[in-house]
Amino acid sequence: MLLRRKRTVILIALAAIILIASCFYYFVIYHSVRTVSIQADYKGYSTGEALFSGAELVVIGSPIKDFEDREMQVTTFSTTGAIEDFYTLTEIKVERVLKGSVESPILKVIEPIALNQTLTGREKIAFEDYTEMKNGSQYLIFMRRNTKGQYSVINMQAGKFNLDQTDQSDFSKENKIKQKIFEEIKMSFGSLTKHHIAISAKIRGMGI
Repeated sequence: MLLRRKRTVILIALAAIILIASCFYYFVIYHSVRTVSIQADYKGYSTGEALFSGAELVVIGSPIKDFEDREMQVTTFSTTGAIEDFYTLTEIKVERVLKGSVESPILKVIEPIALNQTLTGREKIAFEDYTEMKNGSQYLIFMRRNTKGQYSVINMQAGKFNLDQTDQSDFSKENKIKQKIFEEIKMSFGSLTKHHIAISAKIRGMGI
């Protein structure tokens, strides 16, 4: 009888340890997020004039979904399992078109970033330290069509600019080229960006 009780206690203790370890793995490790930046071969623009000229579409707009809720695509090589390509399809509510034209007020834009689930947690993989556009934040976005006719952000991190100062990750002190481009853009479109910032502040103040 005593031996049977000891076995029962041991089994209960083992079950509890397994349950705690499983919960720790699922909530702490499996759902953890780490950022991975990958180098990319792309056409870059170092001035505001060149960026505007190289873009087929330039708009002011805001994402309408949280990053985790957006459509993402991650493809891997069948032989090695290594990541081949990735992107996020972000839906943008267009407020103003500065170059080109759109057929709908909601525009789907490819961003060079995505979430990839692994056994050791989620990886936020991005090309050239790109950061995703935040839900509800306002951006000036420069785009071109890819071979499938989809609009993609060009110039990596220096191809979209947060206008309402609600996305602290959009600008980095180390990214001197982006800062330089944005200063040139403000000189060219200063009154326009200030106008949209004022409108956004008024709308947020009204709780819309």
